Amino acid sequence: ARTPRGPASITGNFSAEEASDLENILEAGALPASMDIKEERTVGPSLGKDSIAKGFKAGIIGLICVIIFMLIYYRMSGLVTVIALISNILILMAVLAQFDLVLTLPGIAGIILTVGMAVDANVLINERIREELRKEKTIRASVQSGYMNATRTIVDANVTTLIAGVILLMFGTGHIKGFAVNLSIGILTSMFTALVMTRVIMEWTTRNQGKKTMSI
Repeated sequence: ARTPRGPASITGNFSAEEASDLENILEAGALPASMDIKEERTVGPSLGKDSIAKGFKAGIIGLICVIIFMLIYYRMSGLVTVIALISNILILMAVLAQFDLVLTLPGIAGIILTVGMAVDANVLINERIREELRKEKTIRASVQSGYMNATRTIVDANVTTLIAGVILLMFGTGHIKGFAVNLSIGILTSMFTALVMTRVIMEWTTRNQGKKTMSI
């Protein structure tokens, strides 16, 4: 064998297999090194399943707390908000099922954030309606003005968040994409339920021009 410092040879009583192994080691430049295993762990699928179950439980508890708050604070108008929230989640789940998307822990986080944004949109609408009622407008006029004044703020907030979600979807990897997909779809469904569904219900319940009071 040739080395940088001249020829070298290895002698010994080797079998053909041992000589071949030695040749491979020399060609690869490997040096013998012992390995001392300090710790060994095995992570199975049960960990992910347990995390998803806990995340789902946290989402349900959070949704129940939000529903209770809306019903107490906004009364009958809060009931409309609750209908919109539940419809928002059902539509979101239907879209995910339609495209065979898997619900992961980051996906659950995206759904929870979507619920928060949907509640924020409905709070803005209800507070705007309250402001119009304080101006001694009729109930129907207050509802229409409330939605008109709140729509621009809701659209601006949701569109900016949607842009961030699209960027995460384009440049993110793995779990980040799962979060971005659920967030982006949830924003679209929450805008639909807040600006279209609740408005239809509110205008239908206030269609009586002679109605003097509103539970809000």
